[in-house]
Amino acid sequence: MIFMFGCQKQPVLTFGSSYLPDNTSANIVRVDTTTVLVSTVYTDSTRTANSGYLQIGNLNDPYFGKISSRSFLQVAPPSSLPTISPYEANNFDSIKLIMLFKKGNPYYGDTTLTQTYQVNQVDTAYQLPAFSNGFWSNYSFSVDPNVLGTGSARIFPNIPYTSQGFADTVKIDLPKPFGQRLYDMIYNNRDSITNTAKFLNWFNGLCISSTSQGAIYGFRDSAIMRLYYHTAAVYPTISFIDFGITNKSYQFNNITTDFTGTPLAKIQPRPGQPATIVPPAYISDSLGRAGYLSSMLGLEVKLTFPYLNSIALRNDFLSVLRAELTVQPVQGTFNTAWFVPPQIAIAQTDYRNGPTFSIPGPTGAQYGNLFPNYQNPLNMIYSYDISQFIKTQITNTSNVAAQNGVILYIPPGSTGLNSFVRTTIADRTYPVNQRATLSVYYISLFPHN
Repeated sequence: MIFMFGCQKQPVLTFGSSYLPDNTSANIVRVDTTTVLVSTVYTDSTRTANSGYLQIGNLNDPYFGKISSRSFLQVAPPSSLPTISPYEANNFDSIKLIMLFKKGNPYYGDTTLTQTYQVNQVDTAYQLPAFSNGFWSNYSFSVDPNVLGTGSARIFPNIPYTSQGFADTVKIDLPKPFGQRLYDMIYNNRDSITNTAKFLNWFNGLCISSTSQGAIYGFRDSAIMRLYYHTAAVYPTISFIDFGITNKSYQFNNITTDFTGTPLAKIQPRPGQPATIVPPAYISDSLGRAGYLSSMLGLEVKLTFPYLNSIALRNDFLSVLRAELTVQPVQGTFNTAWFVPPQIAIAQTDYRNGPTFSIPGPTGAQYGNLFPNYQNPLNMIYSYDISQFIKTQITNTSNVAAQNGVILYIPPGSTGLNSFVRTTIADRTYPVNQRATLSVYYISLFPHN
């Protein structure tokens, strides 16, 4: 028996809106030291297509290892191209790749560092992988090793502003011969530029990456390749032609990780595994006595309660009144550069180690009720009402009951698929007080003193 009891007789009870004051002096027993086993579930990839952001950069996270993200996309000329007169045939000026970082865009890491971005051209057919209906984080295309262009900027995300002086814009200069060639194709009305399919067959796509360390920024998926030229007039004016992202479902982020030298070093990659294969769950004993959560990296946390039904075997047990799960990120593993997820969703899970059924609270979906307070990290707590799950599980004596539990993940609609926020959750042996705790309140047959 690996839990202790704290007993209390309470004549007046107010356990949230679902419970009314009890004037009959019900006997309530609170169990708050039930063993919680912590595991990290690892899937080899996450869907990163059409997430709304180009995630570009490199991090060296002390707990989650080396993380690199680059973005693949296709651009195409506008549906209506301008007519360039013979007087403007030599009026090409420049060509640039423009990325926008708006206020509220996701970012992660040290924002005091200048970032250098580079552009390479995809040198193979830009198409979906076989038997796939979308692009995932572990997929990439072959690129031309010759760099098409580079640009550097420091980004101030909370303003937002960049050191290039173009407000919220980062510009990367592309080669003039390349731009001149596009300009000539427009001037000559070539079908390889007036026909989008033919253009994409000729110009497969782009890969944008970073050669710097320290941060990953999420740029809007409204990046454009802009060709500048000037008109032929008494007073020439600057004009431009924008090549925008042609299919946002084909824009995706390729993410690579290296867990060497971190508590996650024992996690093994699973290249080429079908989605139907059960992802492995690594018990916390093998990962530094903690669980690690980062949906962008394919990491989720599974919690199980192996001795839960011992409560139901007590001769005074009548029924579960309430069950509350609290999860506290380990102090020291996060700060204002390595911040925690604003929301963490919860669902039931079983031997397949994936979400099965949601666990709603009294007012609907649950995301932890976190109030960020980096000045007082001990107040950073996620809490969940899992009463219905515990009521079912506490009397479950099947052979697979021990594999049933709850899984914590960052919801896709929040920051799950567009930010590298992460957190670390301690198990029962971690040498801190911040750990996952299950408190079960049950109605007892007789008073406890």
